Amino acid sequence: MEKKDKLFISIYNDYYGSLLTDYQRRLIDDYYNQDLSLGELAKENGISPQGVRDALKRAEKQLCAYEEKLGLVAKTQEIKGILEEVMQESSEQNKLKLRRAIDKLVD
Repeated sequence: MEKKDKLFISIYNDYYGSLLTDYQRRLIDDYYNQDLSLGELAKENGISPQGVRDALKRAEKQLCAYEEKLGLVAKTQEIKGILEEVMQESSEQNKLKLRRAIDKLVD
């Protein structure tokens, strides 16, 4: 998996993680955000590294399916891009308001 793909899995987990099981959400967080290895996760969960890998792949597939169906990450990025374009053409007072809107959007 490319570095870009790993970043998107982490972002998808931020958006859709609550739709996963607690176990899946924790695995995704530990692997992608805490940078734990398959071996470390296997030991922590009392399963094989292959079992961890399989569980991660299932969770990743679900997260990608949610994004494919709902598109919230793509829409957020598109709106952010539009707001940044408008911000470049705006007055200083409006730039501050737009910056707050962008920050709120990606928070």
